[in-house]
Amino acid sequence: MHTKIAIEKLKLRFKNKSNHPMFGKTHTNFALKQLSKPGNSNPMFGSKHSRVTKLNLSLAKSKFPLGLFDIESSIIIYYNNQVEISKYLNISKSTVGRHLKSGKILLDKYFIHKLNK
Repeated sequence: MHTKIAIEKLKLRFKNKSNHPMFGKTHTNFALKQLSKPGNSNPMFGSKHSRVTKLNLSLAKSKFPLGLFDIESSIIIYYNNQVEISKYLNISKSTVGRHLKSGKILLDKYFIHKLNK
């Protein structure tokens, strides 16, 4: 992890885009082929992530945990993100997001709230 000072230095370094080493340049076809790793050249070719790995990736990308509450404000279940709630309730992720922002009742029986990590 970078410190806040280091992050600011990184941001300032290329604030002027003309200072970037690739400014005004494009990669050659040869370089693009070297960067691309299709098929057997790709380290993940033929592999799949395990359930544990998928869960860890999901947790790492989640910004905040969510709780599904009933009308009496009793917690029903905890979720890591909006996608999990949308799958559980069989509704769109954007519907979950709208109800999370508005605080309105969802499907006439639920509330969704952010939880502290």
